[in-house]
Amino acid sequence: MYARIIQVPLRPDGVEPAIAYFRDTVGPALRQLDGFMNSRFLTNSDTNKGLMVTLWQSETHRQEAETNGFLQGVLREMSTYFAGPPVIDYYEVNVQVA
Repeated sequence: MYARIIQVPLRPDGVEPAIAYFRDTVGPALRQLDGFMNSRFLTNSDTNKGLMVTLWQSETHRQEAETNGFLQGVLREMSTYFAGPPVIDYYEVNVQVA
């Protein structure tokens, strides 16, 4: 399993709209992508930081969600909520406890 974690600084007035957009638009769209497993959008309203975490069955599936324009579209649409550029990191999931 593979993860993509995107760290974003959020505008103070962008936290709630970003949550709503991720829940109502990004979440349903992610479910349509091959190899998508799970996602979380975490926010800290004290620091106005957000984390978008997505889990994928394989690295190939994760990459496809980037090369097909999906990720770029999400970041473009959500950019109005950002106070600065996002930072994207990639991880292999070695342990998962459910």
